[in-house]
Amino acid sequence: MTSAWTINVGGRLYGPYSAERLRSFASEGRLAPTSLIAREGASEWHEAREEPEFCDLFTLSPKETARAIAPAVEPKPAPASMATSSADVPEGKLAQFAIVIDVKSHSSGGLEQAIMSLGSAHRLVHNVWILSTQQTVNAVRNRLVSELGKSDSLFVVDASRGKAAWFNFGPDADVRIRRVWQKAS
Repeated sequence: MTSAWTINVGGRLYGPYSAERLRSFASEGRLAPTSLIAREGASEWHEAREEPEFCDLFTLSPKETARAIAPAVEPKPAPASMATSSADVPEGKLAQFAIVIDVKSHSSGGLEQAIMSLGSAHRLVHNVWILSTQQTVNAVRNRLVSELGKSDSLFVVDASRGKAAWFNFGPDADVRIRRVWQKAS
């Protein structure tokens, strides 16, 4: 029987995910060494780097981590949505983003402030923003997710680096987004 894991992000619980999925999240930079995780049904949270099943992921560089968990068969190219670097706009340099947010809950009070805290931003229409920041696409997504409710969804495009990250579209949409984004890259 495979174990399932839950992730705690700012008091919001995500999962359950398989250990393989968490390893994938780590290789994509979506699971940090300090991310709080627990086995499904457990009440004690631990940092991912403290769990024997995952500690090896955080002693390697991101490239080594990706190689360590790569399947034995010929891998497909990584989706552009989860890539962590680009030759065009290096990390730490100003990049332009488009942010699309579907707010269905009433918990978005700090959303505008969160977007503005990331850099120079402008609201184009009710649910679309443009942003100029030095942050990565994953950092932008993670910052904004903390302001969203459970029924809200988010799509972030790093137009300068050709990357995207998203939240809360469901597993079927996640697969379709990855396929489309891969074809475009």
